[in-house]
Amino acid sequence: MMLGKEGPETDSERETIWREHHLSPTHAVLWTVVLVATVGDVLLTMTGLTVGLQEGNVVVSAMLAEFGLAGLWLVKFGAMLWLVVGWRLLSERNATVFLALFAVVTLAVVAYNSVTILQYLGVITAAAGI
Repeated sequence: MMLGKEGPETDSERETIWREHHLSPTHAVLWTVVLVATVGDVLLTMTGLTVGLQEGNVVVSAMLAEFGLAGLWLVKFGAMLWLVVGWRLLSERNATVFLALFAVVTLAVVAYNSVTILQYLGVITAAAGI
């Protein structure tokens, strides 16, 4: 390779870390689940705060204290940015695992927040410990 020479042959010699992902049906479903669950998480967080509950995540709590609801949106935007970058940098298989794990965790948070709010409002009662 000659110094200063740019051409098609030099492009093939470079290793690109930024992978080109085509949106497979699996990734489309996982992205949909992540986005819907994230919206649910934000709405449930705002609902919980409105009825008098405290935020349990220390990072989100600090951002809420400093910036109000804009802090919540900043945290969620940062998480989505991190997710997009991770999805693009990982191999197809690892990106699928990455999206699936994020979806499962977010769905678990939504389920937990739903139960917590319903218990706080007295709609459901906590199961008796055995």
